[in-house]
Amino acid sequence: MDVVDLARELIRAPSPNPPGDERAVAAVVVDAARALGLPPAQRISREAHRPNLLIPLDFGPGGRHLVLSGHLDTKPVGDGRWTADPLGGEVDGDRLYGLGSADMKAGLAAILAAAARLARDAPTAGRLSLLFTADEEDGAAFGARHVAATVPLGADGVVIAEPGGIDDDFDRLHVVSRGIARMRLVAGANQGHSSLADELGYRSAGVDAARVVVAVEDDLELAAPPNDLGLRGWHATVNTGLAYRGGVGYGVLPGRIAVDTEVRLLPGMARAAVADAFDRVVRAVAGRTGADLELAFDEPPNDWLPATLVAPEHPLVAAAGQACETVLGRIPPPAVFPGTTDATWFAELLGAATLPALGPGLLRRAHAADEWVSVDAVRLAVDLFAETARRFCREAATTEAGG
Repeated sequence: MDVVDLARELIRAPSPNPPGDERAVAAVVVDAARALGLPPAQRISREAHRPNLLIPLDFGPGGRHLVLSGHLDTKPVGDGRWTADPLGGEVDGDRLYGLGSADMKAGLAAILAAAARLARDAPTAGRLSLLFTADEEDGAAFGARHVAATVPLGADGVVIAEPGGIDDDFDRLHVVSRGIARMRLVAGANQGHSSLADELGYRSAGVDAARVVVAVEDDLELAAPPNDLGLRGWHATVNTGLAYRGGVGYGVLPGRIAVDTEVRLLPGMARAAVADAFDRVVRAVAGRTGADLELAFDEPPNDWLPATLVAPEHPLVAAAGQACETVLGRIPPPAVFPGTTDATWFAELLGAATLPALGPGLLRRAHAADEWVSVDAVRLAVDLFAETARRFCREAATTEAGG
């Protein structure tokens, strides 16, 4: 089974999240694993329509246990203007188009193809598990978080097949997965008839929300921990104005408007410090305008997903770097992955060193119209995953810091 053909099949099995239903794409994985001669997939489900799949391969006594992981879900198509069919899996030259092509169904196909190669020509020791998760795109309550909390994987390391390229495919070796703080800037006022706004001096929660959004954009000062390892991409990112929630519509001044806001977190950032920075801006706007404003975090566990870090000297980083040198002819520099990944749950709940993004594709193409991934990069990813697993699994496991 050709890896690109498999990636096309996965793209054609829709799995947008929200609403969240990975059964169709999971069925493609199960059938592909069977066709590739891999062991049967074990289902791990909090709810039947949100399956996670685990495929274990045992190479022999001793060695380390590596998990190759990827998520089954995608973002919805959204309102972007596609020129290709989002579910078509079309190939044009070196480009494979489709929703989730880069994020990350091509990566899933590469994981399966690499495992099939290793099953035919296995290392002399160690174990490999393939873990395909649900719900990564919306908090992982049905996915990696559920798996990590209920299944004792005993992993010595995890490699996630997220699209790892920033400017070019495989141009950085990501040892950090940035976390995320999800919160809302909330403006409150008295709901009322909009025709009386001038006569009775009614406030508009919508206008007050807009003012605090602009103030966060212009005035927020958020301290970042020191970059002691000299990693590329070491910065926190603040995004506000992501969605405005509340109000009735024409004729009604809103009583409450909440604005989705996020911070992409670095290792070492503390919730209290982030909240204090936002509170200072909120209080300043409230004091200047008289608005009723507050900061509210999202519901747990989606309110605070911590960042993760694997020390550059960790054996998993070494194995991946050596694999890159063998397959790509170079070792990419260690860096921070801009996004938040399932690494949060593997590191926090399993204590496993996790590389968040070693897959094909560029992150800039994810969550966008006409998403595509390089066909050549997909084929290289098969070699890269197989070589990383060979190098990591064959060595004896020891107590290794940095997970």
